Amino acid sequence: MVFIPGAFPGDEVRVRVLRVKKRFARGEILQIIKSSPDRKPSFCSQAEMCGGCTWQQLAYPAQLKAKQSLVENVLQHVGRLKSIPVHNIIKAAPLAGYRHKMQIPFQGETGRVQAGFYARQTHTIVPVEACPVQPAAGNRLFRTVQELVQEFGYSGYDETKRQGQVRHLVIRMGLHTREILAMLVTAECGLPRIYEFADELCHRIPEVVGVVQNINSAATNVLLGSEFKLLAGRPYYFEEIRGIRYRISAPAFFQINPYQLPSLAETVLQAAALTGRETVVDIFCGVGFLTLELARHARIVLGIESAASAVEDALANKHLNDFSNVDFIGGDAGEGITRLRAKGFAPEVVVLDPPRKGCDPALLAKLLAWAPRRIVYISCNPVTLARDLAGMAEGGYHVNYIQPLDIFPQTYHVESVTSLVRKK
Repeated sequence: MVFIPGAFPGDEVRVRVLRVKKRFARGEILQIIKSSPDRKPSFCSQAEMCGGCTWQQLAYPAQLKAKQSLVENVLQHVGRLKSIPVHNIIKAAPLAGYRHKMQIPFQGETGRVQAGFYARQTHTIVPVEACPVQPAAGNRLFRTVQELVQEFGYSGYDETKRQGQVRHLVIRMGLHTREILAMLVTAECGLPRIYEFADELCHRIPEVVGVVQNINSAATNVLLGSEFKLLAGRPYYFEEIRGIRYRISAPAFFQINPYQLPSLAETVLQAAALTGRETVVDIFCGVGFLTLELARHARIVLGIESAASAVEDALANKHLNDFSNVDFIGGDAGEGITRLRAKGFAPEVVVLDPPRKGCDPALLAKLLAWAPRRIVYISCNPVTLARDLAGMAEGGYHVNYIQPLDIFPQTYHVESVTSLVRKK
């Protein structure tokens, strides 16, 4: 098997093999001899260079088919799981302008600062004027920050020399509230006139409700450091989904495509099959999006989250929406399970939404020993999902079905919700 980035099913290509492993090889396209019937012109002038929308030249029906096949194939070849129903993928709409969180790197010396997105498999910036997968307000903010960085004489960041001032701009936006939170990631704390910079940004973009500075002086590719400073406004924005209002702080996780959150909530609720009498635990709960949705249909719901800022947001969201049957626990997921078991808490349903790396073996063992009647597993990585589902199947659970969702159109990423029940 040869993996060729940028090649689509149906393409006839001439390639150069770059690396050969025991079970696969990697190559690069030298020439497209015959294009796939599913190949189409991209709607972004930088699509071929930028490393973001890697599938923008693939027709959307073909994107959905490929994501569906990815989930099905990984289940069989990684998880060795056969005959598991995989429902038809839930498609996205819209296909552009959906991304409500963006991370934009800055590079270059004072007066020659460039901002944009990394080219594929590099940290070289492809300069852009606007990104069509983020809303127009985000692009206005992006251009304004570029202008202000030049006006205030700041420099971009050189990863090789580990020098410079501005590393990234992080944009967070509310779909239904139209609020914008801007976070400037800098390599040093005391940028000259930084508060004036923030005030001017709020003046030029009225939708901006807050400007936050994150200081990341480490020689690392990790985006954020541990120190945050409020420069203007407030350190969070609000979003409203299905009648629930959420406070979301600068570092907290929240899905980047709010258009698909109603579908995600409905899919999780269907898999949870709540009657109103259950106790539920939501592990990796973030700011409480699914926790509060579950609380509408359960007797009591507890959320477990390791990020302190997200726990603060979750508690604020509980009170903001007058939920009395919800509480949140800060700390590691495995430790949270241990604490709840020690108190005799035995949920009927567990909702699990881990990061891309999936569940570590210790957490999975604790979850299986807890033995809830039903588990709902939300995953953004089919490979780690298949691995974890294989472990759950061995641990006494039956995989009912998997429902894929397209939350990231124009990319290869696919979300999925899995329904598992404990075998009798």
